[in-house]
Amino acid sequence: MDRDLVELRIHGGNLADSESWVYVWLLEGRVIYVGTTGLPPEIRTWLHLHDPDPDIGRMKALYPGIETDSLDVIAFRLPGSVPRPEAKVTVIAHLSAAGLLSERYVGDPPQRKSIGAEFSSLLDLITSRIGKHATG
Repeated sequence: MDRDLVELRIHGGNLADSESWVYVWLLEGRVIYVGTTGLPPEIRTWLHLHDPDPDIGRMKALYPGIETDSLDVIAFRLPGSVPRPEAKVTVIAHLSAAGLLSERYVGDPPQRKSIGAEFSSLLDLITSRIGKHATG
């Protein structure tokens, strides 16, 4: 496949065949925000940083150190059967229980959530990757 070519299909006024992602923003190996998107992670991150609408440019609106802190964003593709809202709640609950949320966390508050088996490998991957960022 040609990596210099992108074809987008629009059906019913929306992007068709788009992927779903869960992404975490990290400050010094600790999670400050968790989100999900149907956009490519690079585009969603750019919107977080630059869109003046606080519902779209959430990190710009919520995180006071956005222009001075060095942050990392890591994104994980969701299986097609996993709804993004459920994935977000599950990931936040897991990261909170694992003690990985930063004192400067600005995302949705953790909810009590039982973790389904369909999430276990994704949660292991996310936790492992965050651990690699924490240790440098």
